[in-house]
Amino acid sequence: MPIKVRCKECNTSFSVKDEAEGKRVRCKGCGAPVRVSKGPKKKRSPSGKAEDTDDFLTSFDISKIEDEGAKICPRCGNDVDEEDIECSNCGVELTTGRMTEATRKKRKRKGPAVEEFYKKSWGDAYTFLGNHTGLVMKTFIYSIISSTLFFCSVFMSLWCHQGPPRAFWSFLAFVSIMAIPGWIWFMQTEVVRFALQKKAKLKRINFDFFLCSALGIKFISWFILFSLPAQAIFGTLGYYYISNDSILVGAILIAIGFIPTFIMFPLAMPHMTMVDTTPGWMPHKLGKIFLGLAKPALFCGMVFLLTNLPAIGCLAGIGAVSGNDLNTFFSNVRFNSAVAADEQAKVYAEENKIKDFQPGKLVGEKPEVLDAKVLIIPSVLWLFTCIFYAPAMIYNARVNGLMALHSKPDLDLITKTEDLKYVSKSDRKNSNAMNSPGQIALIGVLGGIGVWLFNFVILIAFTSVCLALNLPAILFVIGLAMILFTPPLIAVVCWIISLIELGKKDGAGHCILGVVFFPYAYGKGWTYIRKNKLMGKVMLTWTLMFSFYFFALIINFMFNTPIPGSQQPDNAPQAAVAPADPAAGDVPADPAAADGMPADPAAVDPAAVDPAAGGPAVP
Repeated sequence: MPIKVRCKECNTSFSVKDEAEGKRVRCKGCGAPVRVSKGPKKKRSPSGKAEDTDDFLTSFDISKIEDEGAKICPRCGNDVDEEDIECSNCGVELTTGRMTEATRKKRKRKGPAVEEFYKKSWGDAYTFLGNHTGLVMKTFIYSIISSTLFFCSVFMSLWCHQGPPRAFWSFLAFVSIMAIPGWIWFMQTEVVRFALQKKAKLKRINFDFFLCSALGIKFISWFILFSLPAQAIFGTLGYYYISNDSILVGAILIAIGFIPTFIMFPLAMPHMTMVDTTPGWMPHKLGKIFLGLAKPALFCGMVFLLTNLPAIGCLAGIGAVSGNDLNTFFSNVRFNSAVAADEQAKVYAEENKIKDFQPGKLVGEKPEVLDAKVLIIPSVLWLFTCIFYAPAMIYNARVNGLMALHSKPDLDLITKTEDLKYVSKSDRKNSNAMNSPGQIALIGVLGGIGVWLFNFVILIAFTSVCLALNLPAILFVIGLAMILFTPPLIAVVCWIISLIELGKKDGAGHCILGVVFFPYAYGKGWTYIRKNKLMGKVMLTWTLMFSFYFFALIINFMFNTPIPGSQQPDNAPQAAVAPADPAAGDVPADPAAADGMPADPAAVDPAAVDPAAGGPAVP
């Protein structure tokens, strides 16, 4: 006979078979577990008449209808199994009736625990990879097409010796190679977004070549931004060692400079899927997040290295086996292009009868023979690189998505943007939610010191790179001008804003006085801080400008060395001159000539002073 049960969650009644007595079944309405218990059968009296109510209550035995095999939670009364330790509904221990500290923290997170990520990621990412083999094939095909287009464009840009064709092929090479990192960025954000939405199957994803190229530029910009602080030190040292033929040491130092960026990438991708991606572009904010999520971030980095070992091995094989051959091949391409350019210039001069034409050094040179066989091994290894890289990229995207899902409460994701509210001009004037002049002054001084130190480090790194690479003087001067004169240009703009405020508040006379004596505009602006918040920001920038001029003055005294490629200054010490050796035939130099004095008359050639001999007359 079917047993009728009622769900406590949704109050749905349904019938089950007799075999389900004493077991747990799923509710047909909400799917919650429901225990099936069969109550006692009601006995009818022999006479068939209804029993008296008082006699029924006195003879009613509650122990006969109690289900002694059932186990319930002492706190919420939810049915639990015999083997359960904690209640699945409220999380308390069934023996003590209290919630453990670990369970309290887990429920407070409002999401899965980070500890579950390490065990779950391997199998879940593998299942995700098996369900999205189409994405793997797309990644492989797109990588092959983009890389082939890039290599062919690079060859053509080196082969062409005229400006417009070379510019076209260079642009095509740049656009095509940017599609590969752009596709990585696109897939990472899509997989992470679906993982945060707790979806296992992605929708159809189409490939947009120009969108991926734009995202590739975004990826490279983010990569450079996060690599600059470490590469300012390790990159400079690496270039120095490479320029001194210590290629291995230099490459290791440069690779160390990319480690912080490599670690921050899994933490930045979840922010890039949000409506506000600002924290993903700020190294100091991601660094603060990394302090709390160092273990999952390092775990993602370890998974990336393990899954990409075959692809990295293929790339290393290209460099080890065919590195020298490729260098020779492309050097010959550049040489043939230079020969063609000189020959074409000569033909043009002959056709136009240019008399003062100077032929190039490579005129008449025979072009080098290009051996295309050296490209076979690198092409095959690159094909295997794309084969290994495609599934690894999808696999790591899923691992990154799971890390974002389990670490969501600790990532400080900005899922909503603040609503823009209109504030009237009178309310803005009456608002006191702004810093005092003393606070802004303190912030300005500290900011000035920070700008001074930052520019000092940048200038030291720039000078070190110029000395290591022996850059021409003109490049050094241009780079130095960009470092030294960019902040003053910003300060000039702020000064103009201050003059406009002076003209509005106090009239044209005060504005003219601010133009002639700009510290007056600076001091006058402090009186407007409480009335105009924008003016406070302008004054802060003025403070930075003054600190920058102080920095430039100190740099002028500290760096008294010539720029690379320039002549030695006149006040530099002269090199020591070795004494002459008469036995070796050395003739000692005239000391007077070394000091700029006239030489001994006896040693002067008569033809140089005798007018009859064709020399200048002696007064």
